[in-house]
Amino acid sequence: GSDTRMALFFAFLVFLGIVGRKRRMRTRYALIRARAQEDHLYYASALQVTLHNTREDQFDGACSHTLCGCYPVDPAVDVPEEDLLEYRGKQKKKKHGDCVTRGFNLFLNCCCGVICKCWFQCLSVCSLAQEGREMRLLLPPRFQRIDYITHQPFSEYQKDVNDLRRGWLGKTRRKAGIMPHFYALSRLSRHIILGFTGVLTVILLTLLINPRASFSLPDAIVLLATFGQSFLVLYVVHWIFHKSDLSLDAVIKFFATGFLIATPTAFFFEGLIVNCILVVSYSFYSLLVWIQGDEFVNFVITYWRFIWIVGELINAYLVAAVTEELCKYYSFRAVEHPDLIFLTGLDREANDDSAVDGGHIKYSFSSHQVSKLNRANSFGSVSSHRSSSSRNPELPGILRTTTEEEFYEDENDARTYRQKAAAVTTGMIGVAVGLGCAENFLYVFVLGGAQESEDGRSGGVLEEWVVLLFRSVFPIHALAAAMQSINMIRKFVECTDDNSHRIGVGRIILPAVLLHGSFDAILMSINVFIESSWDKYLEENQGNEGNGVPYNALVVNLVAWASIICVMLLGILWYYRENRAQRLRLILLEERDKAREEGGAAVVYDGTSTSTGGSEVELV
Repeated sequence: GSDTRMALFFAFLVFLGIVGRKRRMRTRYALIRARAQEDHLYYASALQVTLHNTREDQFDGACSHTLCGCYPVDPAVDVPEEDLLEYRGKQKKKKHGDCVTRGFNLFLNCCCGVICKCWFQCLSVCSLAQEGREMRLLLPPRFQRIDYITHQPFSEYQKDVNDLRRGWLGKTRRKAGIMPHFYALSRLSRHIILGFTGVLTVILLTLLINPRASFSLPDAIVLLATFGQSFLVLYVVHWIFHKSDLSLDAVIKFFATGFLIATPTAFFFEGLIVNCILVVSYSFYSLLVWIQGDEFVNFVITYWRFIWIVGELINAYLVAAVTEELCKYYSFRAVEHPDLIFLTGLDREANDDSAVDGGHIKYSFSSHQVSKLNRANSFGSVSSHRSSSSRNPELPGILRTTTEEEFYEDENDARTYRQKAAAVTTGMIGVAVGLGCAENFLYVFVLGGAQESEDGRSGGVLEEWVVLLFRSVFPIHALAAAMQSINMIRKFVECTDDNSHRIGVGRIILPAVLLHGSFDAILMSINVFIESSWDKYLEENQGNEGNGVPYNALVVNLVAWASIICVMLLGILWYYRENRAQRLRLILLEERDKAREEGGAAVVYDGTSTSTGGSEVELV
């Protein structure tokens, strides 16, 4: 029961805090030694700066990997004036973080970063992120181009994926059928398919065979239909329209990420945020009651419906919409795949001239900066971007050949700008469909139609079908993901100037949040109207329900459906308009590259207009 689950949870924390901590500390000390060697070589030739006071001691290292701990803030370092001016000049061209980064920094600075001179962390999240950035800067890209969990290198299956794509694009012999796509799957995707099939089979057999389970054959059909609806969406979006843009392997990973990572993360943070809001609200309520007494209580009683509506709007926009859209966005970004390598720092084509080199002022990291370092230095040795290949004279020749073969596939990607954009949209929809599938399962079998009806199980199964049908007719998560992809493509695919790098998380998710929040707000407002109508009706009839209904059910349902349809249509129209304009911009980018290859007229593109041979074409 619950006691067993709690015991297992605390046992896992003990294992993570004792056994896992030793392994993580060994990794951290190895990174510190490598970083110290790199800094010594780099600064000895570049700048005469004393850095021994900024290195981590054993006490700091012990505080970095604990279940809950505080890590001291780094001491200030004296910086030459000319280097400081150069750094500030470069930083003026860069955006100082998006809304999420600024909000998190504000919270930390208000709590621990300034007052206590320490960073508070749980489960070593800050240390793991810091070590991940260090490893990305120290290790050659070929050691980072791997699948998490299985650690399979991208090069083992990337060639098969690109061969299939070239066949569909008519550049090589086309391979028909599903089996070539299955052969091109990575080990992780095959494990996901086998795990999903095995778990679903075990669940169905257990529920059907166990006589004590209130689970019948109609329920099993509803369960299969819940997954079948999501797979149908992926079949239409990917297999019919974008099979050559994004591989089946990537779609499987994105769907699994949305189902297994985005959904529980969203539920956890929604519950956490709701409880925090309730604690703050009750604290303010108690304080105002203590200050104003019965006057404030009477105000709340008088305007309780208005307060209820405001609370539901906050729940719709700030709790549900923002949390779920952020979870979808970060789940999508968490997947590194060779089809979308241009979204990470492991490519060799992206360029960011405004990236600031890591140094004694700020050891900065961004995907664009790593791309710049990958191009500027040879990664044919085990040395990092700061050291010379002469440190390993016997390795460069062999490893440089391996590196060139590794980057051959993505440097010869046959996809156009429009196909890369479609790959981004398909991947984000895959994550959204995975989250939506998990939500449908919860709403159908846990929060919706799984309850027993008064006339038996037939009514419960009917409720399950109604809930599933309603959530299938309005694929809000898929549409919101497509809206997110507009600015994702503008940032990572168009990326024609510095303005593309100023597109942060807030600008990417804002349209999706407005759509998702409006959708939820309508449903919650209808629920407020129904419940308040019943409360008023029961109050007037002294708690006697009778045979009447306090509202016209037909009118309420019509208003709800009409409002939801209008919101969905507005979202579709916005996406169509933005996608159409973006498609024209991508076509102009393709023409520019084609003109360069043919040595013809120059095509100038600034993100809003292009000119060819003196004539200018404006985009609207």
